[in-house]
Amino acid sequence: MSKSLKIIAYALRFCGVLLLLSACFSLLISCSEASQRPNILFIMADDLGYSDLSCYGSEIQTPNLDRLADNGLKFTHYYTTPMCVTSRVAFLAGMEFKAAGGEGLPNATSLPVLLRDAGYSTHIVGKNHGMTNFRIGDPDTDYGFDHFYGFSGGELNSFTGEGRVEWQDDGHIFSQSELPEDFYTTKDFTDYSIRYMKEAIDQDKPFFSFVAYNAPHTPLHAPEKNVRKYYDPAKGVNVYKDGWEKMREQRLERMKQLGIVDHSVELSDPGVEIPDWELLPDTSSNPWDLQKKFEYLSRSAYAGMVDNMDENIGRIVDFLKDPNGDGNEEDSELDNTIIVFVSDNGGCYAGLYTNRNALPWNKNNGWFTTNYGWGTLSNTPFRYYKHASHEGALRSPMIIHWPDGLKVPKGELNRNMLRIWDLYPTFLELAQTELPATGAEKKPLMGKSFVSLLKGDHFEPENYFVLAFHRTRGVVKDNWKLTSYFDSPFELYNLKNDPVENNDLAKQNPEIYKQLIKEWRTYAEHHGFADDSKWNRSVGDVRRGWGYDFLPAGITATVPVCMSDEVAIDEKLQITFTGALDFSNTEGKKIRLQKYGDSTILWSADPDQSSRFQGKRIITFDDFPVLEPDTHYYITWDTGWAKFNDQGKVRPISYVKESAFAFRFRTKKIDRSSM
Repeated sequence: MSKSLKIIAYALRFCGVLLLLSACFSLLISCSEASQRPNILFIMADDLGYSDLSCYGSEIQTPNLDRLADNGLKFTHYYTTPMCVTSRVAFLAGMEFKAAGGEGLPNATSLPVLLRDAGYSTHIVGKNHGMTNFRIGDPDTDYGFDHFYGFSGGELNSFTGEGRVEWQDDGHIFSQSELPEDFYTTKDFTDYSIRYMKEAIDQDKPFFSFVAYNAPHTPLHAPEKNVRKYYDPAKGVNVYKDGWEKMREQRLERMKQLGIVDHSVELSDPGVEIPDWELLPDTSSNPWDLQKKFEYLSRSAYAGMVDNMDENIGRIVDFLKDPNGDGNEEDSELDNTIIVFVSDNGGCYAGLYTNRNALPWNKNNGWFTTNYGWGTLSNTPFRYYKHASHEGALRSPMIIHWPDGLKVPKGELNRNMLRIWDLYPTFLELAQTELPATGAEKKPLMGKSFVSLLKGDHFEPENYFVLAFHRTRGVVKDNWKLTSYFDSPFELYNLKNDPVENNDLAKQNPEIYKQLIKEWRTYAEHHGFADDSKWNRSVGDVRRGWGYDFLPAGITATVPVCMSDEVAIDEKLQITFTGALDFSNTEGKKIRLQKYGDSTILWSADPDQSSRFQGKRIITFDDFPVLEPDTHYYITWDTGWAKFNDQGKVRPISYVKESAFAFRFRTKKIDRSSM
C-alpha cells in the first residue's frame, strides 16, 4: 500500500473513532436527560370552589396544599370546564369536550397512551367520568393506564361506595359490598396511589399518577374528626355561624391580602337563587325549609371533606420524600416530581337530596348536601357555580410544585391564563415526547405547553377559551367574555374591568358582541353540533335566573317564572304541564307559598278530583295572594300533589323544596320617587 493510501486509511479510522465517540456521548446525554424526566402527579379535586383553599382565602384549613403553594407556583387565572365529565375528557384529550367527540374521546389520543409509550408507568385512582368501557388489561380499553382502582360514575357514598357507579380494581369489576369495613374514598384512593407510585419507583420508571378524588362532591361525607374542626357545639366551635353573605366578604378581604384578586374587585351580585341568611330560622318543623342549625353542619361537612383531602395529599408528599420508609430521605422523589393540583370545575350550587337527620360521618343514615348560599361562598368572588359558563364555574385554584424544575421564585403568583387542555402538551414536553402525526380521524390539540413559564422563560398565553355544556356556553377572548345560560340571551363582559361579571356590556359594544357570537357559531359548526338543540340551544330575550331549567319533569312553564326577579305583586300563580292533570288520591299533598325565612305558610292548595283543574293542562290559582314589594318568596310542594299524563302514563310530580329543585322569586321594588 502506498504511503498516501495509508494516510487516508488512518484518517478514516480516526474519523470513525470520533464519530463513534460522538454517538456514544450523544447517547449518554440522551440517557441522562431521560433519567431526569420528572414524575408527573396530577391531583384533581371534585367540585372544589375557586377560594376553598386557605392559600386562596378560605377558612378551611389546607396546610399541606399551602406548603406546596409556598414552595411552588400559584395561578390565579386557570380555566377549567363547567362539569366533571367535560373537564376530565378535556384533560385526557387535550381539547374541549365536543372537539374530543364527547365521552370516550373518539377524536383524540388519550394522554396516558403517549406517556406509557414514552416509558412512564401510568395509573389513575378515584373517579373515572368520561372514559367509556374503561377496562385495565386491554390496550383497546385501558386508555393508556396500567392501573385503575376506583369507580366509574358521578357520585356515591364516600363511606360505603354505594351509588350509581361501577367499581373496578385493575379490570376486576366488583360490588361495593366487597369494600373494607373502614373504607373511606379519599383515604383508600390515597393508599392505592402510593402503592402504584412505589411500584414504578421500584421498577426505576418515571410515573404518571392521576389522583382523581371525589371530594368534596356531594353527598357530603367526612370523618367526624375533620368535621368537628368546623362545628362542635359542645366545645363552642361554629366556624360558619356568620353565614354565607358575611363570610363571602371575609373571604374576599383575605383574597385581596393574599394578592389572589386585585383590591378593586367587588363581589358578584347575588342572584334570586341565593337564600337570605339573616332571614333563615334557626330551626323549623317544616322539612322543606332551610335552617341555620342544619346549615352549620352542612357546610362543616363540606369543609371536613376538603380538610381530609388535604391530609391525604400530605400523606402522598410524605411518601415521595421517603419512598422506602426508612426515615432517610436520600431516596426522595419529591424534588423530581411535578405536582399539579386543580379542581375539575367550580363549586357546586346545591344537592338534590338532603336528609336533615343525617350526620356526615354516619355512613348509614342518608345523603347530606349543600345549597346555593354555600356554593356562592366557595366561588368567591365570582358569579354562579358548576354547570354555568360564568367565572364561578370555570375558575379553579391551580398549584404547581416541582423543586428540580421550577425556575421562578417560590410562592410566586402567576396571572397568565392557562386552560385545562394546556396540561396535555405540557406533560408531553416534560416526558420528552410528542403527539405523533395523526390521521383525519384525530383532531389537533387545542392546548399550548407552558413548560417555558415553569422554567422562567418567556411565555405567551393564548388568552382564548371556549366551552360547551348543555346548560351553558361561552367564549373568552383576551379581556372579553361572551356567555349564555340555558336560553338566556348572550351576555358580554369585560373581565379586566369586571372580573365578577356584574355589568353586561352587550348593548354598549355591539361589534365585539357580534364578533364573539360569530366565533361561537363557527366553533359549533366546526365541531359538528351547530344543529344540536341541546348543546347549541337557541337563545331568547329574557335573562333567566340560575335554576330556571331545574323544574321537575312534567312542568313546562310557570308564572311567576322560576328564579325570576321583578315579579309584579299581583301576579297569580300559573303552572303549565306537559299533559292533562289527575288529582285522584292526592289528598293531603299540597302546594304552598312562604316568605323567605318565615315558617308561616301564606297560602296553600290541595286540589282533588272535584277540582276545576282536573283534566286541565294549564292551571291558574286565582286565590293566590297579593304579595309585598321587594320581597323574597318561595314555593314548595309535596311529591304527587298533582299527577300528569305522559304519553298515556299517569306520573306524579316530584317534590320541590329548598335544594337544587327550588322555586324562588323576588317581587319588584316600589319606585317611590314617582309617588
